[in-house]
Amino acid sequence: MKKFVSVIIPVFRDWYTLNNCLSALSKQTYNLNDFEIIIVNNDPNEQVPDYMRLTSNNIVVVEEKPGSYAARNKGLTIARGEIIGFTDSDCIPDKDWIKNAVSFLNENKSFSRVAGPVQIILKSTQPTIIEKYNQLFAFPQTWLINNGGGSVTANLFVYKSVFEDIGGFDDTLMSMGDKFWGMKAEAAGYKIAYDERVIVYHPPRTLSELIKKEKRHGGVVTNLNQDNKLNYFLDYLFEFRPRLTGIKYMLGRRKRLKDRIIIPLLRHFLILIRARERLKVQFGKKANRI
Repeated sequence: MKKFVSVIIPVFRDWYTLNNCLSALSKQTYNLNDFEIIIVNNDPNEQVPDYMRLTSNNIVVVEEKPGSYAARNKGLTIARGEIIGFTDSDCIPDKDWIKNAVSFLNENKSFSRVAGPVQIILKSTQPTIIEKYNQLFAFPQTWLINNGGGSVTANLFVYKSVFEDIGGFDDTLMSMGDKFWGMKAEAAGYKIAYDERVIVYHPPRTLSELIKKEKRHGGVVTNLNQDNKLNYFLDYLFEFRPRLTGIKYMLGRRKRLKDRIIIPLLRHFLILIRARERLKVQFGKKANRI
């Protein structure tokens, strides 16, 4: 049974890679008349470049409030679809992305949400350490689903009625709003499934991009209480502990000795970057947007 789908994509000064995403969406095996693409420009001072290849089912709107979750909420206000699909401007959806997601939801009535893998695009058959790290940790979809019912918005489909019931994303956040919204949906009884056929592709983040991401995550601070600065500092020191579960996870997926040494060290380094940023934000620094 066909359902109309709204795909929401926030964009912040990232039009060039969005072009590749839109090109992939134009080749979907799902009928082009049965879905719309809502592009939410999150920089009101920037116009859509002339080189953008927009099609008849593309809609561009502007959200002035900074943040991708504010942008996604803006898309939700005009979305006509019974099902809402989310991806990012730097993602490349598989040609059967929409078809497989709708098919899953049609065939599995007990689920209100479905997510799939975000596969890292490798530049060669010999991936670098950074690419291997991306494969392990960049988009932990199955972990998020199994630990609270979350999913990254790089690859997620949800019935619109779920948003109508529990509301949209927390637009005060610059990062991890998808995780927290997913936990809220799970608590409300809206089950999520993982379907390996619902695929998008994503280039590996560079080391500098990984550091920026961890700083954004570190800026997610709730229930700020400036009287507990000692506790914040003790929490920061606690981050120096070895992550035995994470080390075991990595060792089970990497056989080379070099990988087994460097990837855990890289993981620990990035966790400390996040912890340090969180401490700085809790002491008054403004959270990073990008």
